Amino acid sequence: MNKVRPIIIKLFFVGFLILGINYPLLSSAESQIEVQENEIIVETSPNNPQPYQDVTINLSGFATDLNKAIITWQIDSKTVLAGIGKTNYSFKTEGPDTVNIIDINIKPVGSMSVISKKIRIVPTEVEIMWESINGYTPPFYKGKTLPASGGKIKAVAIPNTKTIRSGTGSMSYTWKNNDETNLEASGYNKNSYTFKNSLFEDKSEITVIASSINGDYGAERTIQIPMYKPGLIFYKKSPTEGVLYNLALNKESIMQEDEITIVAEPYFTSFLNNENNFIFSWKINNNIIQTPAKKNELTMRPTSRGGYANVSLTIENTKELFQKISNSLRLNL
Repeated sequence: MNKVRPIIIKLFFVGFLILGINYPLLSSAESQIEVQENEIIVETSPNNPQPYQDVTINLSGFATDLNKAIITWQIDSKTVLAGIGKTNYSFKTEGPDTVNIIDINIKPVGSMSVISKKIRIVPTEVEIMWESINGYTPPFYKGKTLPASGGKIKAVAIPNTKTIRSGTGSMSYTWKNNDETNLEASGYNKNSYTFKNSLFEDKSEITVIASSINGDYGAERTIQIPMYKPGLIFYKKSPTEGVLYNLALNKESIMQEDEITIVAEPYFTSFLNNENNFIFSWKINNNIIQTPAKKNELTMRPTSRGGYANVSLTIENTKELFQKISNSLRLNL
């Protein structure tokens, strides 16, 4: 009996080792708990892809280790990626109004079932057009009226989608000014946003998020609208041709006529429809003169020739802190 017992013990120990080698390398959680569909999260970056933009789709979840799962990606029923731990997929979107259907099949480790996810991506975009609605420019000015400090700006969202361009479709808009959502300006069919330019910032960052009521369309755009300094420019007014807007008066000009009318134009100020808010202070040779009946026009008739006159003007908006402009010229008589 003493010679048999050691042999039995050794055989039992070897059998234990064999069983240990063949034991599945799975945790108890992985082998017993079935992962639910809502426990796997799908995220796209960016959230609202634009046409011809790179997009990445990511899978995440805490109920299972997705790095061990078998994951298959299909676009329009064609497999584009498959393998263990394929938790993200990147591709480039096509043009506006195209639709990509992405099917994701996930077989978690130790699970007998397959979890399916479906994503619908429609590359969309929205443009923001803006204008200064109370900024002043003189007649025949061909450029864009630029906003000054304290000026009013109107931004308009223009979705790039055939549905909206054809006059059908219902949209909701969310407007943000410097990351702060403006609830009053946001809502159904509110495709424009009017606001007052900041007094202390050199630009306004405006964001619009446009989405269709049925969920088929979603786009986002952010633009920066800079604040410009207003300017004061002098022009000569001809008795026969009117204001010569094609030729501004230089800092030093020669008066050849017996009489000259100088017209001052306050570019980009909130002068439009707000003339009464502005104070005009004219000076000749540093002496304050009476403000003319037409505040931005000064007529001069020198009594003698020779010498010069220093003409200056300061215009100040009494309703805005930083709308004060001035200019001067030396007029050789």
